[in-house]
This record gives sequence, structure tokens and C-alpha cells, in this order.
Amino acid sequence: MRLYLAKPDLVYFDQFNEMMKEWCDSGTQIAPWFLDKPFDSTEEFEKYIRMLDNCEHGIVDERFSATTSFFVIDESGRLVGAASLRHYLTFEGLNTWGHIGYGIRPCERRKGYATEVLKMVLEEAKAKKIYKVLLGVHESNTASWKTIEKCGGILENTVTIDGDDEPIRRYWI
Repeated sequence: MRLYLAKPDLVYFDQFNEMMKEWCDSGTQIAPWFLDKPFDSTEEFEKYIRMLDNCEHGIVDERFSATTSFFVIDESGRLVGAASLRHYLTFEGLNTWGHIGYGIRPCERRKGYATEVLKMVLEEAKAKKIYKVLLGVHESNTASWKTIEKCGGILENTVTIDGDDEPIRRYWI
């Protein structure tokens, strides 16, 4: 099945809430960073979309970097995941999570979507003249680090950070 990246938009309100409820109920890690929980109203969701748009245009706290956020949509129009691309790395980004984050909703996993999404976001990075991309992944997330390796990721090292007991594998593509 073919996937595409879409900018977060109000038209995805119901699908977003359905996806986030599924993710929260699954107890699995939610990624990328900008996904959180379902929204109670379209007004809250609209504010959220504005925040993501501001973030893309560099209107961020100095601890964060400008980031483009994407919803991942399948050919039937279903929201199946999300991805993010940091335009540059802060100190924390360089030492841990890197440029790209992505996640596929639990019921859509094991279909090869993560590989397709990562390849698309790598193309977005090239379009922004980011030619060397860093990705960080928890060591226990075998599916994700295998996806990164499948897409050409070279393991640089494994690090630990305060507040996170699990090591983070850092890859360059």
C-alpha cells in the first residue's frame, strides 16, 4: 500500500483522536514527540496544529529546533502514523534523538510502513539540504533500529540520558 506525508490539518481531527486512543490503550511508546493524546475539541486541535506550524517556521523555545511535522496517510486516506524532521540539532538533539522521529499506530505495524516513512522523511531532509541525518532509538525498540539499519543507518554509539533508564542507539544516515 502506498503512503504519503501530509501536514497536520483539522480534517484529521476524528482520525487523530481515534489513532491516539488506540495508541494510549495499547500501552506502547508513542512517537514522534508531537503526538500526545486525543483532543476534547476541534478548538484544542486547531491550537495544536498552529503550534506545529509555528514550530516548523522556527517559532520555538530556544531549547528546541524548528521541526516539520507530518501525518502519515495511506492510499485510502486513513491516518496510520506520524513523523517529524528537525531542521537542525540542539545540544540534546545531537546527543540523543537526532533529526527524525516516526511512529506507526499499533494496528498498522509489521506492514513495512516504517521503512517507507523513513525513506520519505529522508527525502524531505534532502530537500531542506540536510544530507547527514541522525536518528536515536531506544535499544529495546528492535523493529525501529532494524528499520534504520535497513535504510542505511550506521550505528555510532549507545548513550544514556538522565531521566531515561533505557539506552539510546544513535545512527547516522
